[in-house]
Amino acid sequence: MTAADVRTATFFTHDGAPPRLLVDGGTSVTHALVVDDRTGAVDLMPVVSLEPRPGLAKPDWHEASVGAADCSFTLAMDAVDDLAATLRLGLAARARAAASRCHELALEYARTREAFGKPIGAYQAVSHRAANGAIDLTALGLLLMEAAASIVNGAPDRHLSAELAIAYAVETLPRVQFDNAHTLAAQGYFEEHEAPWLFRRLHADLVRLRAIPPASGEPAEQLLRASRSLPALGLGESAEQFRQEVRKVLAPFSGVGAVQHLDAPPSPDLLAAFSEAGYFSLAWPKEFGGADAPIEHQIVLAEELAAHNIHLEAKIVADMFGTAILRHGTPEQCERFLPLLNSGRLTQYLAYSEPEVGSDLAHLRTRAVREGDDWVVNGSKMWGTGAQRAEYVWLAARTDPDATPPHAGITLFLTPIEGSGWEAQQHVALSGEISCTTFFDDFRVPDSDRIGEVNGGWKVIGEALAQERIAMANIAAECLRLLEDLLAATRDRPDVVGPVGSAARATITQLSARVQAARVLVAASVRATAAGGGARLEAPMAKVVAASLYEDFGVSALGLLGPSAILGEDVADVPGCGGFEYALRASIMHAVGGGTIDIQRNLIARSLGMAKG
Repeated sequence: MTAADVRTATFFTHDGAPPRLLVDGGTSVTHALVVDDRTGAVDLMPVVSLEPRPGLAKPDWHEASVGAADCSFTLAMDAVDDLAATLRLGLAARARAAASRCHELALEYARTREAFGKPIGAYQAVSHRAANGAIDLTALGLLLMEAAASIVNGAPDRHLSAELAIAYAVETLPRVQFDNAHTLAAQGYFEEHEAPWLFRRLHADLVRLRAIPPASGEPAEQLLRASRSLPALGLGESAEQFRQEVRKVLAPFSGVGAVQHLDAPPSPDLLAAFSEAGYFSLAWPKEFGGADAPIEHQIVLAEELAAHNIHLEAKIVADMFGTAILRHGTPEQCERFLPLLNSGRLTQYLAYSEPEVGSDLAHLRTRAVREGDDWVVNGSKMWGTGAQRAEYVWLAARTDPDATPPHAGITLFLTPIEGSGWEAQQHVALSGEISCTTFFDDFRVPDSDRIGEVNGGWKVIGEALAQERIAMANIAAECLRLLEDLLAATRDRPDVVGPVGSAARATITQLSARVQAARVLVAASVRATAAGGGARLEAPMAKVVAASLYEDFGVSALGLLGPSAILGEDVADVPGCGGFEYALRASIMHAVGGGTIDIQRNLIARSLGMAKG
């Protein structure tokens, strides 16, 4: 037999115990490659016989009997971990492929199968299952690609990258597959359909994956035993050089403790340094005073702001409204507003949501009626964060009550709120920040403050919302900061983290995998939005993952750290300096701000072809 004729199945011994040699994929295997995960010793043994072992897997697994080793050698432990990571990633990728194919079948069925007079995809229970599946499959695909690239390139953190992707696969793929099965219902339950085979394929691969030792240990082990963080995203050398520059600029203003107070006014020195560095206008074209910087630099800046515990509302404002003004504003408006945005001096609030319509902006009721060179506005807006200290309002108003469809009758304004006809009622949020209901009573707006065409506000809203969702989704950077604080609070604390394999370590592993998933989705959404897309898919996906993670992070951190972690930042020796209890209180805002995560799921479902309910 030549080397070309050798077809091996690879197995790992645990604690010196010989593995049960269950072979996947039929009877063509000629040899078993058995690796000792403690010493790196490898035996290549010929297969003497293969006996079928029917069960969940199709085709049936076979149990191999082997003879004496044809050859033996020893691998370096890094090579053992590389082998384990490659095999585990391959199984995770194949399981994802099975789930993805079944998801395609479920989507097709949901688009065409009718029940009670409409396609089943019009029912939110079905459409949200479809959206959740698309989110998890997309995030996992990005994680697997990052991990595979790190293995190929021999990156120092390649084993951690691999195990984060695998942890996410193990958590999400069974749920995705069951959701697919629930949508297909009886149609996909019988063996003549493709779905049962895919179901078997996925679960068999996940079982086999678990039989291979994690490369360098589970993510929690790798993160806890060394002062390290999650692997850097593959943003390129230029982005990492930019990171060093940003750290130098932000270092003098790094926040104390772990609480990012959204109401805290920024220091004038911080605004000046940020403006001088060109960070407010990082992505603007150079002719408008911007840096025309690569999109990867924006990702770096968001991560470093969170890492230095700096919440800078003025940066979010510049991102959201600067782009809209550049694309839809007049030259006079660019000259008037862009310098304010570029210096962090345009204090405004967002006036979209209304008492009667919530996030359904297409049906907003606040009216603006043309009177000569002015518009007269009447109505009310809700949840105006920062309205009590704002000088301007970014206002969406209905200018054509008879427009069909309704969103075609909306116009956008950016205008000062000085003068009569405007009033604010303050509300204190669970997080402690202040938001306002604002009332417009014959409030006059000059037409020169209109952004874009009359009745053309929906396009402006769409572009601004895409930027807002990215800003909201960038809570992934805040979650990374929280994860680092959690690791710092639990390292060298066996009473908290327990032994290897404990529930506490499993929690840290899953939080870490989800933080990394949120980060890769944010990176994808920023890139897609910069390319002219993302408002319908990647950005909402990032928002759903990051906001859900933020909620779970607070619960999990307090559960791990115990009663003392629920105390506020002003109490001495609080784990995380009070950041974990604050994160839990603020988490609701992240789930509902910028359109609730259910609205984001609706957007994703529409992009997948699900009918409106």
